[in-house]
Amino acid sequence: MSNNGTHFNGTFYEEQEKIEIKAVSVYTPLVYVSILVISLMIFASKYRKNQVKKLTELPSIFDEHEARDLYYSIQELSETEQIHPKVLKAALLNRGAEAVRRTIKLREVAVQIEILYKNGSVDDKYWQRYQNEMKLVDLELKSCIEEAERLQPEWPQAFVNLCREICFNQALQRRYDSILDRKNVYKKQYQLKLDDNGKLIQ
Repeated sequence: MSNNGTHFNGTFYEEQEKIEIKAVSVYTPLVYVSILVISLMIFASKYRKNQVKKLTELPSIFDEHEARDLYYSIQELSETEQIHPKVLKAALLNRGAEAVRRTIKLREVAVQIEILYKNGSVDDKYWQRYQNEMKLVDLELKSCIEEAERLQPEWPQAFVNLCREICFNQALQRRYDSILDRKNVYKKQYQLKLDDNGKLIQ
């Protein structure tokens, strides 16, 4: 009996000695986390592109985005020719100012459009177009800010304020030009004579 017990204990200890502990590198968890983060970033990027594509399928409320098209044209040209950085920044500011203008316009009519939609004066399709336009304008402004950060770090802090100032100046210029156009129309229509100061000559 004692021999069997000794043999059993010896076998038990031999089995314990066979257990191996494999060392795991400290970099292994970091590799897994990095792969997970990169996968999530790729998924988020593709999801965002698909969402933007769906939003752009509906016709826009505004006209063509000339400021954005001009910026992309200059950016594409800068890849083959030497373009001064200030030219690219000026085009980006103009693009951002247009995004600010569209944001203001959409917010100005937000209450009226919602009332018209609830009253049935605006159909679901136009309501969807309006909501999509709001999202697209927000994405456009965010894209401009990201581009400003790429062109000059820490510039976005002043970029939005500059875009707003340009937007307001452009609005004043459009109103002034409209007044001049009306003046010329009335002057021609009623055969008015004005002096250099704009006063009517009797």
